[in-house]
Amino acid sequence: MSDIDKALEKIEQGEAWQETDEVVQVEVKKPLNMVIPVRLPADKWEQMRQDAKELGIGPTTLARMWILERLRQRVKT
Repeated sequence: MSDIDKALEKIEQGEAWQETDEVVQVEVKKPLNMVIPVRLPADKWEQMRQDAKELGIGPTTLARMWILERLRQRVKT
């Protein structure tokens, strides 16, 4: 059983948190309240997943970063 499978099993059994776990408060500057579905070919999705993994982030976070970067570039020109 992989580490991910073990972690998922703990979550499903309600054992994901320990009594000693620290609660962390996070402030969000701007709410992320809009969702846009994006369709990609499987090979491009996998490429994006790999790029995101190398950066230590999720693929949707990477996609959001790319979109915001492009929008900032348009404002500068």
